[in-house]
Amino acid sequence: MSRESALCCPVCKARFRGAQQCSRCGADLTAPMLLAAHAYALRQAARQALRSGDGRTGLESARAAQGLHSTPEGGLLQSASALANDQE
Repeated sequence: MSRESALCCPVCKARFRGAQQCSRCGADLTAPMLLAAHAYALRQAARQALRSGDGRTGLESARAAQGLHSTPEGGLLQSASALANDQE
């Protein structure tokens, strides 16, 4: 994943280092990692839908992704999807 997935530990706020356990406090990071991965997949689906000219599906996927794991890039994708959806 790219910088789009900048995560931190929900317990101690340590920066995510790609492990399933927080390096600082030992918290299990499996659930946040899965949410971020699912959000990434939804953003990929949104991009593909936009490339195919399906603004509605793009917007739905972008919104769902932002609901799971909000990122600045995801917000831009959601805005672009909303514009594409309005133009259909």
